[in-house]
Amino acid sequence: MLPGLATRTGTLAYAKRHPGLSYHSMGKTGFFSSEAGFGGYRIHDQVPKHYGALVKALSSGINLIDTSANYTDGGSERLIGKVLQDLVAKGEILREEIIVVSKGGYLQGENYQLSQQRKTDGNPFCELVQYDDGLEHCIHPEFLSEQIGRSLERLGLETIDCYLLHNPEYYLKWAEEHDVPVREAQTEYLHRIREAFIFLEEEVAKGRIGCYGISSNTFVLPKRIYTFTSLAQIWDIAETINSYNHFRVIEFPCNLLETSAITENNQPDGETVLDFAYKKELAVLINRPLNAIQDNQLIRLAEKAYEGEAAQEAVDFFKRVSSIDPDWHKASSLSHLALRALRSTTGVTAVLVGMRQAAYVEDILAELREPCVKEKRRASWEKIK
Repeated sequence: MLPGLATRTGTLAYAKRHPGLSYHSMGKTGFFSSEAGFGGYRIHDQVPKHYGALVKALSSGINLIDTSANYTDGGSERLIGKVLQDLVAKGEILREEIIVVSKGGYLQGENYQLSQQRKTDGNPFCELVQYDDGLEHCIHPEFLSEQIGRSLERLGLETIDCYLLHNPEYYLKWAEEHDVPVREAQTEYLHRIREAFIFLEEEVAKGRIGCYGISSNTFVLPKRIYTFTSLAQIWDIAETINSYNHFRVIEFPCNLLETSAITENNQPDGETVLDFAYKKELAVLINRPLNAIQDNQLIRLAEKAYEGEAAQEAVDFFKRVSSIDPDWHKASSLSHLALRALRSTTGVTAVLVGMRQAAYVEDILAELREPCVKEKRRASWEKIK
């Protein structure tokens, strides 16, 4: 097990070793993060090119890794653990230079089988949400305790730098399908998050995690939507538990087609979720920067994903959007534009990108090496519509 955790001193030293890239403070965590993080959604410890991609990323200036217990049924965490162990042993990186984010909440694959066995034994996890065949969800402290232990073992770490509740809104999806009145559902939802936060504060005290937060796809929704997660209410929960709490990171989707994190006024005083997070010094991690979902369809924000007329449409979209903002006009491709638009926006700490091959890592680094100025840019994002 690798001892220690990411530190301000360590991450700052890492940043200074890579002067060609920009790094940003992760709010109250104290860490300094690269503008892009290595997304661990589809990586697996049995795929050599995934190993090579992560080695290249950590060796080239990317010091943030995002994963989850359910990514490739634990294979993602195992790969990350293997790479960290190897690079630290070689002296190429220090543990305190690298920020590791993992998550818990899903019961799929191995976790789902564990849940079924516990039911058979008469000892099911508490507050399980049955969402679909082979898929349950849970953020009860008993389940989270078990999951953090398993994640630490797979990662080979003594401490996970940041641990996120992974899409806790699955409870609200279940409640809506079962016709639970929205106020009743929201009250229960916030109660479950509060109990999870109280437990996660205890995990910080034990040294198993450094801080915590939430990854939610519904932070960005209009507040009238049943499954909306209010960041302001989550903030209040953390503050009432302890004014010195360790709620410090949030994650949500945002891209050139899903712009509501920057354009939807769903927080008190007419703020967006990004505005509110910035005001409270919360680190903001953006997922799905290159994969938009509209009308239940996946749209890739990369010209190379298309052929024929579709490829021309992608090129035309790139030209129109890049002309909106002077800084965006410098992007050399649609995927670079998608990344540049986010990393140039005030409040965005890091953009999480899938980099399963060394070539993908180099492509992202090519954009990160190009300087850009952080500004609010709401007017530019509004024009994309």
